[in-house]
Amino acid sequence: MARLIDTLGRAARHNMIVRVECVCGNIRYYRAMDLATVAGAGCDPRDLPFRCTRCRPRPPTVTVLELDRDRMPRIDVWEPHKTDGKIRWMPTRLR
Repeated sequence: MARLIDTLGRAARHNMIVRVECVCGNIRYYRAMDLATVAGAGCDPRDLPFRCTRCRPRPPTVTVLELDRDRMPRIDVWEPHKTDGKIRWMPTRLR
């Protein structure tokens, strides 16, 4: 039986990736575990305030993806790094 992934906690439990895509073509990938630690495990990933740094016209499309660990794609995942008390998101290669 398939369930709807409606919180970051459920997506993090299944090691899922959150894909954020803007109308202009800008795409970013985040680990659900990282978003759950920053925003909270009970949050809906579609309600998070993502903004496009290129155009900022309207809210982007948010999709929760499950990746096959045997066939890992070569994508950059944005991870949080805490510097000077602020959280900065930096890209790293998905392993």
